[in-house]
Amino acid sequence: MRPSAVCTPCGGGRTGTSGRPRGPSAGAAEERDVKGVTKLFGIPLANATEAEAVEEIVSLAKTRRPDGSPRRVATVNVDFVVNAVRCWPFRGIGELWEYLKSGVDFAVADGMPLVWLSRWVRQGKGLPERVTGADMMPDICRRCAEEGLSVYVLGGEMAVLMEAFSILRGTSPELRIAGLNTAQVQLEADHGTLIDHINASGADVLFLAMSHPKQEMWISRNAAKLDAGVVMGVGGAFNFYAGAVPRAPKWMQDHGLEWIHRISREPGRLWRRYAKGFVKFSWVSFWELARVWLGRGGRAPGAEKRDR
Repeated sequence: MRPSAVCTPCGGGRTGTSGRPRGPSAGAAEERDVKGVTKLFGIPLANATEAEAVEEIVSLAKTRRPDGSPRRVATVNVDFVVNAVRCWPFRGIGELWEYLKSGVDFAVADGMPLVWLSRWVRQGKGLPERVTGADMMPDICRRCAEEGLSVYVLGGEMAVLMEAFSILRGTSPELRIAGLNTAQVQLEADHGTLIDHINASGADVLFLAMSHPKQEMWISRNAAKLDAGVVMGVGGAFNFYAGAVPRAPKWMQDHGLEWIHRISREPGRLWRRYAKGFVKFSWVSFWELARVWLGRGGRAPGAEKRDR
């Protein structure tokens, strides 16, 4: 596949690797294990604040997996769960499910419904807050500038990316951009040339600015061939940051109402998808709570507190 609309404003280059491999384990059976993760639907989500997640991702960018491939980062929201989890009578994408369950090195909850559910599962001791890719992306870039790490973006629109990085470099002029590539990626295509271009750039952090689940599927299939330190999907983060797409007000984000803002902007395209997603997420959440409840001998979440 031949890359198109490629921009390399400044040289990439890697600063070397340091630190030790870190990230949540997918092997433990409990909802929360010694690595500091809360498991929902079998997906290990880090018990991290946004600031802690940013530092973890930057730290991971300085390391590699034992096979030399990049650490995989995922920002899991309700849409991820709806697409990945299989629970009768609903189907799920098996490849996406396996990737989220055991192929990701560090995953965070990008959605208030997941945070609320985790607190029911863990009796008020669940995930500390919602951690979104859109919020983390600017801070990751800022920290990369401070650490001398370079970033590469695959996907999106060139004008939007250029505007976003113009703003980012206004506050972090040392930010090193290994490349901006707006190639139209097809999952089934041969990506050899594209991967060679990314590797030659020397990028430390690779952002995929694509739709879900396309970006996660691309990472799942191609990450083993990459030389970057971290690869993560950020969806429309650059559109939001550049002001190309308005984001929901902060109060709507904090109360899990961002979906209402999105439907109001594109009702014809989104209402059916969101209605189906709401039904499925409610169904699988019920069974997740039932599993935990039955595991406690039929005691509902919070029953221990009420008994005291």
